[in-house]
Amino acid sequence: MKFYSLIIKNQKLHMTTKVVKVLKYLGLFSIVFFTIISCEKEIESIGVNLVDNNNFSTSKLTTEVITANENVDRVISSGVPQYLLGVYSDTEFGKLKASIVSHISPPVIGNDYNYGVNAAIDSVIVYIPYQSTRDLENYSGGKPKFIIDSVFGDSNVEFKLNVYELKTFLNTLDPEDPSKLAVYYSDKEFLKGENTLFSGSFKVNPNDTVAYIKRYMPDATTFYDIDTIKQTNLSPSIKIPLDENMIQQIFVDNAAGSEFSSIDDFQHFFRGLYIEAEEMTNDKSHLLSLNMLNANITIYYSNDEDEGADIDLNDNGITGEQGVRIKHEYVFSFGSLKSNVLERDNTNIKASGDDRLYVQGAAGSIANIEILGSENLSDLRGNNWLITDANLIFYVDQNASSNIVPEQLFLYNYDDNEQILDVMTEGQLAVGGFLERDEAGEPYRYVFKITDYISELLKSDEPLDLVKLGLKVYSASDTPISITDTTIKNFSWNPKGVVLFGDNINAGDKRVKFEISYSEINN
Repeated sequence: MKFYSLIIKNQKLHMTTKVVKVLKYLGLFSIVFFTIISCEKEIESIGVNLVDNNNFSTSKLTTEVITANENVDRVISSGVPQYLLGVYSDTEFGKLKASIVSHISPPVIGNDYNYGVNAAIDSVIVYIPYQSTRDLENYSGGKPKFIIDSVFGDSNVEFKLNVYELKTFLNTLDPEDPSKLAVYYSDKEFLKGENTLFSGSFKVNPNDTVAYIKRYMPDATTFYDIDTIKQTNLSPSIKIPLDENMIQQIFVDNAAGSEFSSIDDFQHFFRGLYIEAEEMTNDKSHLLSLNMLNANITIYYSNDEDEGADIDLNDNGITGEQGVRIKHEYVFSFGSLKSNVLERDNTNIKASGDDRLYVQGAAGSIANIEILGSENLSDLRGNNWLITDANLIFYVDQNASSNIVPEQLFLYNYDDNEQILDVMTEGQLAVGGFLERDEAGEPYRYVFKITDYISELLKSDEPLDLVKLGLKVYSASDTPISITDTTIKNFSWNPKGVVLFGDNINAGDKRVKFEISYSEINN
């Protein structure tokens, strides 16, 4: 049944016209749909005797493949689902340093933003939730434990975090076309303040689920209580304490001024945070992938309430010699506009040549592939073959020292920056590109099925032109969401990478392969 479905589909593909690419894709979807429906009706009357009489023979052809590396200078790094933070390096891909910039949104503005009488800042903390999974099998003292997800590299090796006031204003609209949202790229240079709001070492801590806040009297030196602050779901988060004196000058001393009269005025006054990662040693460290959705700056402060106010303390304050002391907080959320700053040292990739292919995400590198030469294409078009399977196979160099191999790669039309035909007709799952492992569990190869693309390429009537293919680390945004979603988006936030064998003959049977399985009528 599958074999004759291919015959039916191939015959109908020859009847399609190239009006526009969108209509072609729509027609191909219809062909596949009606082929499936009509299969049961036509299977008894089409071709069964041909196979029984051995009128068809099947064969396999392996053709030449030409490959090359290409460095990716930058990718879109604003408005993405994930943001990277940290430093990762290895001998294969070099060093990748990832920092984050974001503007900040105030919780209230105008007269509603004030700190009351005799206010003292208790603490200022940047909260960035980890992406974590509750470990259902392990509890510590009856409390749940968590596993931090999306860590790349050695989480036991520290890196340095520096937090600065951002000095570059983040435009939400494109200055050249205000009708469009602004787009920031990973190589954008941002200005930062001269003094750090925080500077210190950082290491992933899955048990960082609680913040302890000392509450102070008006002299800002005598504390009267300690609060235990937990997330409602008890999950862990990165907690970065900021310099209280600098926050006092910026956020408290100017509270009554025009700087806090509107969100726009505030974001021009305080342009955001620059959270910078920096390596501490030559040891390999790690990167974190963070969604930043609930990241915020929380200013904890205490003040004296006005005399005669109706106060229900409820453990929120004390009454002492200096009056009633009440606990408060302001939560400044990270704004909608954030961007990654990605700095790479890929000297090793450039020096290695094209004997091996380096495919890495997050402004890393891609591979270019030419699967058929023009002479081979002309020869194949004259054979009147029925293409039953076409696979492009890449083998992993298991001697490469990198251990951040991605679970999926993505193949696309590099020349036109578009989806290949099979993704639109068969779907991403059918095309494949998933990591296969050998019997020892080691990364082995990636296989892409591009049968529809090759069948269309070899059609005798109005054949498609050859295009160069691109190979990149898969991101969720690479899968089309509709029949018209054919353009490849310039998103890449997954820093994983893999070293593959290219077209060099010295790779032996691990050399990249393009295999065509076909049937032809026996004379």
